[in-house]
This record gives sequence, C-alpha cells and structure tokens, in this order.
Amino acid sequence: MAKVTVILTSYNKPNTVGAAIESVLSQSFQDWDLWIMDDASNEETQQVIDSYMLYPNVYYYNSQVKDEERHKSTRYATLINEAISRSTGDYLCYLTDDNYYLPERLQKMVQYLDRYPSVDVVYSKQLVRTVDNQLITQAERIRPTKGTIRYAENIVDHCSVMHRRSLAEKVYETYGSYWNDDPICWHNGDAFFWNRLSAFALFYPINEVLDVCLKSPTSFQALNAFLPEYLPSGTLVKGLGADVYLIEDNHRRAITPTMFQQLHYREENVVHIPDPVLFKYKEGPAIDEHIWEQGKLFPNHRLIKASQEPHIYYVENHRKRHILTHKEFRLYKFRASEVVEVSRSFLDSIPTGPPISAHVNNQHPLPEGLLVRCGFKFYLSGNNRLYPIKSRVMKKLNLQMKNAVFLDSRAIGRYEQGETIEWKTNKCQPRFNTSS
Repeated sequence: MAKVTVILTSYNKPNTVGAAIESVLSQSFQDWDLWIMDDASNEETQQVIDSYMLYPNVYYYNSQVKDEERHKSTRYATLINEAISRSTGDYLCYLTDDNYYLPERLQKMVQYLDRYPSVDVVYSKQLVRTVDNQLITQAERIRPTKGTIRYAENIVDHCSVMHRRSLAEKVYETYGSYWNDDPICWHNGDAFFWNRLSAFALFYPINEVLDVCLKSPTSFQALNAFLPEYLPSGTLVKGLGADVYLIEDNHRRAITPTMFQQLHYREENVVHIPDPVLFKYKEGPAIDEHIWEQGKLFPNHRLIKASQEPHIYYVENHRKRHILTHKEFRLYKFRASEVVEVSRSFLDSIPTGPPISAHVNNQHPLPEGLLVRCGFKFYLSGNNRLYPIKSRVMKKLNLQMKNAVFLDSRAIGRYEQGETIEWKTNKCQPRFNTSS
C-alpha cells in the first residue's frame, strides 16, 4: 500500500485542533505522516499542538507570519504548498483545525486508489455539523456525493478529498504552484485548487461519510461571508482575539474596555471579522485615556456635549457639528443614551464644522455614517454622498433597518451616489486555464 501525507492547517483553534490531530492518530490505516502547518497561532493553540510532538510521524511547521502580512496571501493555501514540497506521501489529503476524520477514512480512500490505478482523485460524503461557540450542536446535514464529476468546485469540501501526489506535480508543472494562494482565493481556496485538478482528472465518489466538518461562528467562511472589501469608517470590529477596534480613516484603532463603556459603544454593533481582514488595516492611535489630551484623537461618529450645557454635537471628520434642534436629533435617529459629556475646554479643542440641519445643502451636509432608506433601497451616508448597500451586507455589519433614516426619492436625488457597498464573491479562474 502507498503512504499517505495528511496536511492539517491550523490557526487559533485550541478547542478543536486536538480532536483533528487525534482523528489522524486513530486511523485504522497506519502508514501516514501528519504535517501540522500552524500559521503563528496563539500560545494556547501551540500548547495543544506541542502535546503531540512525541509521535514520530507527526511533523510541525510554524509560519511565524506577522499579523500585518496575513492578508497578502491565502494563508492556508500558502501553508499547504509548503507542506506538499516538504512531505513524501504518495497520496495527499487535507484537514483543517475544526474538522476531523472518521477512523476508516484513510483506509477506504487508499484502498480505492490502490484498486483503480487510473483514478487520481476520490472524495466522500461529509457530515456537516453546525455548532455554537461552546461546540454544542445546533444542526446537522450530510453533504452528499454527486457521482463521478469533473467540476468539483463549491461541491466537494477541503477535507473530503484524497489525490495522488503525481497529480499535484502535474498541477505544479502547469501553474507554477500547487494551490493558488492569491488573496482572491481566501473564501474558497479549495474550489480554486479543484479547478486546477479538473484539468487532468475526474473526482470519483466514495458514498460514505468519512469526515466531519464543524461550522462554528468563528470559522473563516462564517466570519468572511458578506463582508465588503472595504469596511465603512465607524465600523466596530473584532477578530479572533479579545480586542475591539474602530475602523477609522482606513486604520484600526484599538478601544480599551473602559473607553468602550465611557463612549457608549454597544456590543450589539461589534462586527466579528477574520483576522486577515482585521490586520490589513494599519494600526492607528488607540482609543484610550489619551483621547482626552487632544481633540483630534477623539473618535468620529460620537455625540458629545459640555457638562451642564444643552447643545449637542456630532463628531465627524474630527470636527464637531452642532445639531441645531430636537427636530434634527429625531430626524437622524440619534440616541440620547449615546451622548458623551465632556468638559467645556475639551469641547472647544475640537474644530467646528457645519451645523446639522433638517434642510440639507452645501452649507448643511448630511451627517456621515447614517443608514438611509428610500422605499426598499438602503444607503450609507459619507462625504455628502449616498452609497447603496446590499441587505446581506447591512445584516453582516449589524446595521438594523429600524435605525434607518427615511428620505423620499426627491431628497435622495439631491445626492451623488457612490459605489455600491457589497460583498464581491471571487469566482474560480476559468476551467482549464493554464496561466499562472
């Protein structure tokens, strides 16, 4: 029988990576090597992995990638390419740190490939288990096989395939790499690779469930789905770590827990995003106690007023805009509970911008960061423009319809429209395209 190389990609999943490793150790087929390709995970994850380093056929690789470099390639594809070049197995298969194999997975796939030398790729059914953050099952379904197929992209999962190394070498000779690790492949890198395999081979089914896929709220696909390419300024975000950031001026500004409370931010508005998306934004000045030292450090899209004074202002583009009356306050759906009281001297340190009026014009531009509704269409305001926004993107960004400001079509017509805020899904390259 041939030897199998299992390539496990890992990043910050301490609660599940151990089960993934155990599922390989527990295989009925024993002629394998396991390559754990870790992408500079946190210490907790690395401690779990370290506990398996005594096994002679388990190999470990740490990319040591810097966080700010994560967005520059599809990291798991980069790691897989590294593992293929380092390993020696005749057959290759893949595993992620939130999936696991059933005990006969390797044996059944090896037997099939050994029995049929003309077959280069096999795939199986998969149990897809939706779990919450505590790994409690919420739902289950079976991802079926579809017979013998050539076009497997978006049909066959990353962890349900085994193929011959010789097929991977054909891919390399044609494309100059194994997996395509261009950043456009982040959401469905396996689909891009299956497309490459399809130039040379068919996918043959094994009609049994041989692996289990855990879909949790922190899986990359769940975090990435429906995110626009550029997050609107004023978006609160959080990656896999504990820190919360404000996206502002195309930077990420870390917010301390104390300031999160003092500035009346709301947990329900925090958008959970993948770390590569988070760290593609350069780090800006932290939102901490130092914001009280310079008005220009105060975050935008906050309501402020001087203590013991009635006037309320909206901070926008690092200037304060006076909200003229209660009419404007209600019209633009500002919240009294979010008004931050500051000292008069601090208020005076923030430059003054144009006031906010119900009668918008060049002297009284529309406030920025508003969700605007006209009929069944929604927009985000910014730079005195309206940017159409797709409903699924609104939901992803925790923008609620009930908070939308209503404008009629005549009012909408006064504004220049910007580019639509949407999730641009990346499709696979054309089938059988042999360009690198």
